[in-house]
Amino acid sequence: MNSKNSLLSNLPKRGYLAAGLFLRLLLAPFLSHPFDMRVFMAVGVAVTKGITPYGQYILQNLFAATPHPHLYGTFPGIGYPPPWGLVSGLMYSFSSAVAPNNLYVYVLALKMPTILAELAIAILVYKILKAQINEKVASKAFLLFLFCPFIIAVGTVWGMFDILALLFALSSAYILKNHWKLSSLSLSVASVLKLFPLTLAPLYSVLLHKSNRGPKVAYQFFLSTIVLTSVFTVVPMVVFGWPFSNLYNALTHHITTTNPSYDSQMALPYGAASPFNAFTLLNVLVDGTLQLPSVFIYVWIPACIIIYVLLLRIRTRNVDFALTVQWSLLLLLTLFTTRVWVSEQNITFLFAFLALSVFMQNPQEFGKVQLLWMLLFSFVIVHVPAIAFLWLPYPWTLDIASSFADGPLGWTRLLLMTLLTFSWLALSWNYIARKLRWRS
Repeated sequence: MNSKNSLLSNLPKRGYLAAGLFLRLLLAPFLSHPFDMRVFMAVGVAVTKGITPYGQYILQNLFAATPHPHLYGTFPGIGYPPPWGLVSGLMYSFSSAVAPNNLYVYVLALKMPTILAELAIAILVYKILKAQINEKVASKAFLLFLFCPFIIAVGTVWGMFDILALLFALSSAYILKNHWKLSSLSLSVASVLKLFPLTLAPLYSVLLHKSNRGPKVAYQFFLSTIVLTSVFTVVPMVVFGWPFSNLYNALTHHITTTNPSYDSQMALPYGAASPFNAFTLLNVLVDGTLQLPSVFIYVWIPACIIIYVLLLRIRTRNVDFALTVQWSLLLLLTLFTTRVWVSEQNITFLFAFLALSVFMQNPQEFGKVQLLWMLLFSFVIVHVPAIAFLWLPYPWTLDIASSFADGPLGWTRLLLMTLLTFSWLALSWNYIARKLRWRS
């Protein structure tokens, strides 16, 4: 009888999951980011031909069988460790086997890991909150993560895979205390997809140190995470014989860049979900005569170190999941506030950890979570601009978006981006300043 009741109670969840999947499958083939998706498409084809994912690709040569007005010119490779290049190649092989020379099927295939990760995140959050809080709160969070327009926009629509990295980072946080080895493996997978989750490794090491695990386990966690991330990065390069110089050039901009690595390719994606986009706006208004002091490029490094030291000084041994979520939120918020370039897809980490913090400790403040995703979603719509997502079926939309971004009114886009950025940063900092558990 109990098993029957459990099955019946899960039917609505399965229905919502089916609806969420259908919605994503409906949107994914036709909508995508005009720059990033073309990079992934080119990399997928190149990798299947044995070419490095860090090359320079002539699109009209790679897609000679599927000509398109915007599949031309030279595009760079990925700016991440090689696993995503391998995934892109695998998805190209799969789409070619199912529907050869079909661009829409190829785009859908490239997005399938992200789509599945979005569904998995909703399920994981539900299971965590059901165990930690109650069914009502868990169901509310499940629906939020499953149908959140911001998450769908940067994942299913845009085609970025930060949500996949988030899935592994969140899993790492949840199992940190009881299964630190698996937690280290999970965090290393997140870090080899997107490098910035690696900043959580020192934080989680400190949390282990402050728990009953002690300094030895903390050191082992940190070392194993770094080693595994390095192994997952280096091994594919060696196995496929790809030159390391290209990998170095692709990854160093994560530390030193003041503008996106593709700034010279096209003006449309220029900007950032960072408070430094105010400087970009100011620079446009004064005809580009200002120069950002190079010291600001590295501010995020000492800022993160301050958070590690602050956690070390806090007296607590009650290292539970709630505390891990709070300090993860604080670190990520610090990182995104001090970085000169932050992609809005990265902010899915900030959104997820803030939402979890609210659901676990202050469900009555759900309105803040709603406001946060609205601000973030608005930023995506303004930044891209939204019409450019239709570049594949309607090539003229990219021309219009580019003309607006580079035209006389382009500064209004940057102004809105700046206002939205400072709005969500203010909202997030206000929340964490009031809710962070400084001691137990």
